[in-house]
Amino acid sequence: MDELSERTWDELIGDSALKEPGRSVSLPESQMLVVLMRSPASIWWDDRRTKDVEKRDMILAASLSAGMKKVTLEHGGAGSEGWLWSKARTANIYHLLQIPAFSRLGIPVQGGPSTLSPSGGAGTQGASWRMVVELGPELRAWSIYPGGQSGAPASPRYTDRLSRWSNGQLDRVLFPRTPADLDKARVASRLTLRPR
Repeated sequence: MDELSERTWDELIGDSALKEPGRSVSLPESQMLVVLMRSPASIWWDDRRTKDVEKRDMILAASLSAGMKKVTLEHGGAGSEGWLWSKARTANIYHLLQIPAFSRLGIPVQGGPSTLSPSGGAGTQGASWRMVVELGPELRAWSIYPGGQSGAPASPRYTDRLSRWSNGQLDRVLFPRTPADLDKARVASRLTLRPR
């Protein structure tokens, strides 16, 4: 899609941006390409960088070929492990201080752009807190968040939810109304606060 977008919207990108790889230019959303597909001879399909006047099918074929070359360079030949979704789509959860040793990087995740579990290719954006709530006479909910229940890297709870989060699993949310409603096996400690 990147290759198709660049070839289609070259008029909007401008010559200077085309010559500077990595330069960020805001282009129309992919939905506009879907609309443009209905007009195979539209002037938008012509790639100004070539002498020919391209039509839709020529640009689609060139984009597929260039896209295949690009991903083969990134992930290796067809059938190699680089093509596994778990290698191509990962998440990076950075420590608040951006310390790599305290961060969890390269976590395989499910999902991708335009899915129920959206995530960016660079692994820096995606769904963190996930929650499903069933409304009814009695509230029930399931949730998960990346990492663990402690912000302290030395704690055993620092990443205790990470594998469940990356697998898309949810934990049941507890709604105890009284201390007696708490499952005693789940209580690790108790803190009592008293006014002075």
